[in-house]
Amino acid sequence: MNDPVQLTRETYDRIASSYDEQTRLGSPELAAHRSAFTGRVTGMIADLGCGPGRDLELLGGIGVDLSDGMLALARTRGTVVRGDLRNPPLRPGSLGGVWSNASLLHVPRAEVPATLAAWRALLRPGGVLGLSTSLGEDEGWEAVPYAAPKAHPGELSRWFVHHQQDALLGLIVSAGFTVDRVAVRQTHRNWLMVLATA
Repeated sequence: MNDPVQLTRETYDRIASSYDEQTRLGSPELAAHRSAFTGRVTGMIADLGCGPGRDLELLGGIGVDLSDGMLALARTRGTVVRGDLRNPPLRPGSLGGVWSNASLLHVPRAEVPATLAAWRALLRPGGVLGLSTSLGEDEGWEAVPYAAPKAHPGELSRWFVHHQQDALLGLIVSAGFTVDRVAVRQTHRNWLMVLATA
């Protein structure tokens, strides 16, 4: 079976410019979530799954992504390192904040508990997790709505994992966090926004 993370990375390499253009403006709800996050953080922030660097540019810190196409764009907006958000190449206990916007949703469901535990290990005591991910129940491939050079309609897909709110909050707590704030926003899908403390 094809590795969903690898194939999703390859898709992001091909759609990076189009994705950047279409997601450059975030929603007011996301901006408020990001502001609440930064208001609680003391110390270095890592943007895990930073994509083209929109949030990285606002947050500072360091961005982590697997996609070379995305990193080429993010590098113009901040400091980046190529790495897998499931096990970021950062020193344990070195961060004041971990930010993850629309990236955990690409982690296969079976790997989410270990991923959250790895994020917890990066944070100092009292460090803050700012998470935004999609709500739902299913897991599987979704066609991309972004243009890519030489791609035919429907050719490119990304692996998505949608979470039920209570189940994901339980996993966050099990990873060693205290959940402080939960909100839901709606765009073309429903999003769960969480602030939690290590």
